Amino acid sequence: MIAAFVALGGAALVVALKARGVFGEGLAARVRAAAGLWLVAAAGFWLALEQPGFDTARIGLTTFGWRQAGLGVLFGVLGIATMPLYILAARKLGGAAHNAEALATIAAAPLPQRLFLLATAGIIEEVIFRAVGIGALIAAGWPHALAAAVPLAVFVVLHKSSWGAVHLIFVAVAGGLMTAAFLLGGLWSAIVAHLIVDAPMLLAGKAMARRGTPARA
Repeated sequence: MIAAFVALGGAALVVALKARGVFGEGLAARVRAAAGLWLVAAAGFWLALEQPGFDTARIGLTTFGWRQAGLGVLFGVLGIATMPLYILAARKLGGAAHNAEALATIAAAPLPQRLFLLATAGIIEEVIFRAVGIGALIAAGWPHALAAAVPLAVFVVLHKSSWGAVHLIFVAVAGGLMTAAFLLGGLWSAIVAHLIVDAPMLLAGKAMARRGTPARA
């Protein structure tokens, strides 16, 4: 269980430091915070491997095939399909559909840095919040529902500082779909789903900023 607390707590610490300006401003801060999350994921996963009951096969790390890929694509497409509903809800609540400043910052970044941020979101966040967060809590004997709900709640809350309160609607829905992908197909399914949801914003941010499309999960 220590692994889950290190992973979730470490991610919270990185986000808090970024919010306080410790990593600087703008794109540089996002890249440095992303690097911090890689270190958190590595530490959490190493501790999880030392935890009794934690099995890489059980979290789907050792299995990747058509089923896992298909589930990832399915949940990723479902995540993108919720965007119109999210935009409608954001307008009803009187909030912007995305953080324009954050989106503009990422849109202006060189492609290598955008790819690094995409890999951090799609891979490292899934290691932290799903593989270690859920996997280590289940291995510690937590009920599956609670083990899935706690990391998801932390995942949602930690997005507030970067994307704003209204955007948490989309984060909650997309995060729930990624959690479902993990529980049904394992880590690789969750990674595929997350990459699909985040790729439009990180790789086509300029076009999205012009059209007012919502940001990532």
